Amino acid sequence: MPSAGKRKHKKPRKSELDSALGQVSDESVAAAMKEFQDLLAQAKVDTTELIRQNAEELERRLILLKKGKIDKEDFDFFVENQKRALRVFIDSQPAQAQERAEKLTLHVLEIAATKVAPLLLAMI
Repeated sequence: MPSAGKRKHKKPRKSELDSALGQVSDESVAAAMKEFQDLLAQAKVDTTELIRQNAEELERRLILLKKGKIDKEDFDFFVENQKRALRVFIDSQPAQAQERAEKLTLHVLEIAATKVAPLLLAMI
């Protein structure tokens, strides 16, 4: 018997990128994709505007890459520019916040460039 007063939690709707990454079946690749998706989701709701914007733009660029609207060279150029800008941001953070900021920015970009982008290109 269902208890009164309990709310059912709706699962968040999967993004186009989440749907594509969910198709990965190789366990080691799937683990990297899961880590990427978790970090990207954390970054997209972070209280720091720059981290949130980076995550949203990264997701947008990955979708454009998957659709063939940009190529790997354009994507890599974006990643390198983001890394340069974010290193300055990370260095300006208090010491205790630097590790989290780096994980939600540089680490996410690195996984995107080395694991996610090649996977998306292979799906085309």
